[in-house]
Amino acid sequence: MRELRIAWLFPDTLYLHGERGNILALQRIIALKGLEAAVDQIDFETEGFDPMNYDIIFCPPGEIVSFPVVLEYLKPLKSRFEEFVSDGRPLIATGTSAGLWCRQVQRADGSSFEAMGLLQATAKENEAVYGDDVYFTCQYGGAEMEVLGNQIQMADLISEGEEPFGRLIYGYGNTGRDRQEGFRKENSVFTNTLGPMLVTNPWLTEKIVETAAEKAGLAISGGALDTSLEQRSFDAKKKFIAGKTTRLTNCKE
Repeated sequence: MRELRIAWLFPDTLYLHGERGNILALQRIIALKGLEAAVDQIDFETEGFDPMNYDIIFCPPGEIVSFPVVLEYLKPLKSRFEEFVSDGRPLIATGTSAGLWCRQVQRADGSSFEAMGLLQATAKENEAVYGDDVYFTCQYGGAEMEVLGNQIQMADLISEGEEPFGRLIYGYGNTGRDRQEGFRKENSVFTNTLGPMLVTNPWLTEKIVETAAEKAGLAISGGALDTSLEQRSFDAKKKFIAGKTTRLTNCKE
């Protein structure tokens, strides 16, 4: 069967911001590429889960308070996740859950706990939550592109040498103090971007699907997708962000 297997991690625990839409976007574009999508929901009752049995892993955002119990399930599989990422298969983590894959999570109350350690980075919980648009450039699947979404920043992502996923044009990004957005490791992406990101940026979703198919040895059909409608919507949002930037500049003056 010409199918791509997707592992959807803890959808009932990591459930914030409507990220189910990202799964729907993956399924839709996989179908448009002439393949089938098989989605497995991985939860605490799942037995025998092996990341290497999948082509794409999606990790949606959740409350930081739920991370320790999720990590208890995931940590025994650390070496398999490392193999998955180093093999160039896409692991996509959005929002707060980028912190799950860091070396450590530091809570606002001063406590901390070890995370998965796939990234040499620390997630530091913020005392105040920041929300706004996020807009940046990035490279993925051999293409340079713009990505636009939303960001609700519950924790800063402090790099200890990791490659950023994108360079900010507008927004907060990892720390609010530089132009870095998220992290990229091989073909895996750890991003602050919500939206859901894969719905509003189908050019990125297409590249993720193409990358996963190539790693699985599956040929896709047809050429590039027609994303003209989404591009018009994207351009309208860019215009709105440009207006916000102008208003902010005028206020500072």
